[in-house]
Amino acid sequence: MLKRDFTKSNKEYFKKNKNILISIGVFLLIGILMFAILGMNGNFEIKGYNEFSISVNEKMTEDYSSNKNEIGNIINSYNGKFDNILISGEGDNTKYVVRYLKDIKNADVIEINKLIAEKLEVDVESVSEHVHVKGVVKSSDYLYTAVAILLLILISTIFAYVRYNGASAMAIMFACLLGTIGFVSVGAILRLTIGMSYFALLVILNMLIIYFAIMLFEEMHKSNWLMADNFQEAIENGVNKTKIRMSVISIAIMLIGVLFVLFAPLTIKYTSLNLMFMSVILLAVGLYVIPFVWSVFITRCRKREYKIKVKNSTK
Repeated sequence: MLKRDFTKSNKEYFKKNKNILISIGVFLLIGILMFAILGMNGNFEIKGYNEFSISVNEKMTEDYSSNKNEIGNIINSYNGKFDNILISGEGDNTKYVVRYLKDIKNADVIEINKLIAEKLEVDVESVSEHVHVKGVVKSSDYLYTAVAILLLILISTIFAYVRYNGASAMAIMFACLLGTIGFVSVGAILRLTIGMSYFALLVILNMLIIYFAIMLFEEMHKSNWLMADNFQEAIENGVNKTKIRMSVISIAIMLIGVLFVLFAPLTIKYTSLNLMFMSVILLAVGLYVIPFVWSVFITRCRKREYKIKVKNSTK
């Protein structure tokens, strides 16, 4: 009779992948600290924004970067919290569309228009009225997003527990949690703006993590993980068989994000960045986090000792 040492196998798996696992852990820790200290950088999709336009010539589109900084500094000097400048139209119809997040007094708005007109050397009449645009994300959307993610986790963990074992259910639960924290960490560390698209991608991220986990466990299940001499071999076998599909999905998401950055309007640039970061998180969770969490919880969700019958062959 042989006794399997799962704890030893856990340590072997961690030792083999420790650099990546430690890197993921450090990233998550930094993200949590940044989130706790600075919070998220909510954009106009949540709180709404103020907008005005400036009629400019084609040459000013070439000086966009310097003009953007100057206009931003003017708005921020009046505590308007400058957000972004979009360029619309062509030729004689070219305009800067300026957005800022905090309300500014009417008297200060007049001063801002004068200062911008002087900086850009245009008539004050070229600067339009400032209008307020309401946000499109309601507080209830936070709740809907959380409920959707929790339902996904609940259904998938029940399925994993029935189909595989308790360790698989725990692995999915923690993988979704770490993936969600990782996605939020990206926004907190890089100060990305978040909105409705961010919530939608967060739900999609969890759906893909669950898909990756089930795909991985199915391959491990086929390899008869509980009868393997070393369960690490079962994990590696499952990872190797699903690695190509995981990589293809992640690379496809990355390419979509790159295409959005290159060709999509500036209004969805944040979605483009989030897509690219989501692909990296997906690959890290699918290839390293899920197998590692499973390797830890297999010792606690099943009996600690497994006995494998060995038939002595006689010569």
